[in-house]
Amino acid sequence: MTMRLGWLDKGTIALLAFALAVTAYLCFAGALFNDGDTSWHLAAGRLILATGAVPQGDPFSFTFAGHAWTAHEWLAEVVMAGVYRLAAWGGLAVLFAGAVGALILLLGGALRRWLPMRRVVIALTLVVAMLAPFILARPHVLAWPLLAGWTILLLRAREEMRPPPILAALLMVVWANLHASFIVGLGLVGVFALEALIDEPDKRRVVLGWGVFGVTALAASLLTPHLGQGLLYPLQVSGMKALPLIQEWRRTDPAQDWLFLAVVAGTVLLVAVRRPRLAVVRWLLLAAILYLAFAHVRHQPLVAILGVLLLARPLGSAAPPHSARASLLGFALGLLLIAAIRVPLALPRQDSESNPVTAIAQLPAELRARPLLNSYGFGGPLILAGIRPYIDGRGDMYGDAFLFEHQRIVDGDAAAFARAVRRWGIGWTMLSPDAPLVAALDRAPAWQRIYADRWAVVHVRR
Repeated sequence: MTMRLGWLDKGTIALLAFALAVTAYLCFAGALFNDGDTSWHLAAGRLILATGAVPQGDPFSFTFAGHAWTAHEWLAEVVMAGVYRLAAWGGLAVLFAGAVGALILLLGGALRRWLPMRRVVIALTLVVAMLAPFILARPHVLAWPLLAGWTILLLRAREEMRPPPILAALLMVVWANLHASFIVGLGLVGVFALEALIDEPDKRRVVLGWGVFGVTALAASLLTPHLGQGLLYPLQVSGMKALPLIQEWRRTDPAQDWLFLAVVAGTVLLVAVRRPRLAVVRWLLLAAILYLAFAHVRHQPLVAILGVLLLARPLGSAAPPHSARASLLGFALGLLLIAAIRVPLALPRQDSESNPVTAIAQLPAELRARPLLNSYGFGGPLILAGIRPYIDGRGDMYGDAFLFEHQRIVDGDAAAFARAVRRWGIGWTMLSPDAPLVAALDRAPAWQRIYADRWAVVHVRR
């Protein structure tokens, strides 16, 4: 028997409590801002709001000033800058924590159709644990609810043996301007269209229905300031040779990603025991996203979000209906309450490996306008502080050759460092303490250490 309290049933209360608890925790934990890229995204949004135009060339660094730059996440950056203007860092915390809460609500609503509530909570707990390393104030988190909602839409269409509603394809306009993961959404249309073509007897209806939806979604994804470049961008980035130098593009590693691997192993064991019936196309889709996740850690969220949606029905059975509207309304009210508490409270910026707040605050004014050499992760905070960096988190713009050369420099290659000093007139450095170049500069008579803390070391050329 399902207990009801007004318009809320017991399962809805449990789901709301889980989603709002995670949202509240993220709002107050401060871990959302442990990434330097947050800063340059915010700076880009401010620039777009100030100029009324999406930049086509690099406005931030001194090394690549004016170089072609695809600001493919411009809409997310504008949202970030607008929220910051209204409610500062507390508002940004609510924005991104709320996006995670919305994702939980969407996934929970889909899982409740096939699983008892206790299993839904277990599944959502594992999903949040897998997503935890990636829950940062960056555009990809805003795209997660779109990925979940889009996948649920396509799964419902297949379940009811019909093409998705054509108007839903217009979601691509938002997604394509928000984050490059829209390319996954387009790929999912092709996957489920192929499944429908294999399974359904009326092939003509499938081709027309899914074909029109797919073409509309593709056309909608082109409605960006960059037009077709938005489609090419994800492919160009994934083909870069220097990607392993960037932490989020490294391969999945057992020592660092043991929780992800443990959840995947447990799921594989469950599937082996239960032997769920799943279409071949969906097995291939699961294999593909697992391959992506093992190749690059930044794709692990795909496994968490898509995996739980694809396996829920085969591993469960039909459950009593519930009110999605009640969940949405309850979450909106809860989020407003959290925001009313979070926004007025101060949110001090915390030093971290990619956000040397104190070091930047201590910089002498005369250094700020001089060319510097900085660690890759420090670029975003420097940009937000009005300092033009040598390099920042837009590795796709800098390209393989520049990224490899920068790595050689911070690894202590004296010849590479000398070339950079001559070419760019480097007058000071801000580097992570563990960078080999730091020790080399400490020994060099031409350089003087003027500041150091746990997170950053600053040297000035004498």
